[in-house]
Amino acid sequence: MMHAIGLGNVYGIDVKVHPTFGLVLVWVLLNWGVGEDGGVVPFIFGLTVVLLIFGCVLLHELGHSVMALHYGVRVHDITLWPFGGVARIEQVPARPRVEVLIALAGPAVNVAIAVALLPPLLLFAVIRGFDTPSDFAGYLYSATPGGLLIYLALTNLMLVLFNLLPAFPMDGGRVLRATLSAIMSREVATRAAVLIGQSFAVLLFAFGVWFGDYMLPIVAVFIAVAAHAEGRAVRVESAMRKLRVGQFALWDMGGTAPNHPLTFALRGGPRDVVVIDQGRVVGMLWRHQLLHALNGGAAGRTVADVMDRQVYIADVDDSVYDVQQRMNQLDRWAVPITEDGLYRGIFTGDRFVHVYHQINPRLLSRFARAADGWSNTVGDALRAWVK
Repeated sequence: MMHAIGLGNVYGIDVKVHPTFGLVLVWVLLNWGVGEDGGVVPFIFGLTVVLLIFGCVLLHELGHSVMALHYGVRVHDITLWPFGGVARIEQVPARPRVEVLIALAGPAVNVAIAVALLPPLLLFAVIRGFDTPSDFAGYLYSATPGGLLIYLALTNLMLVLFNLLPAFPMDGGRVLRATLSAIMSREVATRAAVLIGQSFAVLLFAFGVWFGDYMLPIVAVFIAVAAHAEGRAVRVESAMRKLRVGQFALWDMGGTAPNHPLTFALRGGPRDVVVIDQGRVVGMLWRHQLLHALNGGAAGRTVADVMDRQVYIADVDDSVYDVQQRMNQLDRWAVPITEDGLYRGIFTGDRFVHVYHQINPRLLSRFARAADGWSNTVGDALRAWVK
């Protein structure tokens, strides 16, 4: 499996490029480097155009990312692919207004770029004596500074129009999903947006094949796969919100007490242990802390000497989804679970295996209900995933 290559870090966000981006260089070579109109100068021009376009794509994704960070949503990284860029956001905001703002932030950046290019374009038009907007078309593919300006301005406008199409998971599709979420459940809204997005992908694929533009089918496949993955993630999220973390907690021999010797905490093997005092959670003894302390000698040392007193505690009625999000934020593998303030068990990362066993049957039954109204193509895709 090919891994993305790191390019740097912007606002704490890792920027990467996928190795398949090399296909773009091949495409530039075939379009500008060879043939009757090809050569070194056209190739350099084409390479400059493409790199600047992907710079605009990167700024587009940074627009999404910065807006997400503003609302406290974590952004893992941005990866540039041959067909565009993808910002990996930790979770989709549940509030429709926030989702709309994050979705529109990307196209807004492209609008700003197009507006910034307007003064030099007007100056170029005055110098060349253009009388009508159609005069710009003659310079669109010319290897000149004017041609570069025209190409970049047109590309940014096309990025705005394309991304605002109401086809999920593009920005317009996300705005559509957020709008629908105001009148129906988020899961149903996502299902409708995904179906629209996949239908658009089918049309885009057919259009590309019909006109011999084979980049369009690649983009269509990406849209279909991304829409399906996003729909699946929302279904899993919805199911996890309905599950209570208490039903997956383990008793783990009742934890340990602060006055117990460190060696006592090793009963049952090295692991994360909840520290209990009169039935209430007072800390956590993390496995790595325990092993580190034992390496320095455990003679005369108690659990209280090593335990972590700043602990996130979940209630038995908290949703599995909320607990998972909190565990991710704190980078914790285990969480003590209480009921009415008293210790009832521990929830660890490996318990998610049991969570997903609970989720899959629900998704299967949900698929069976939805299949009556969905096309066979979408149904087959969902059935293949939930196996």
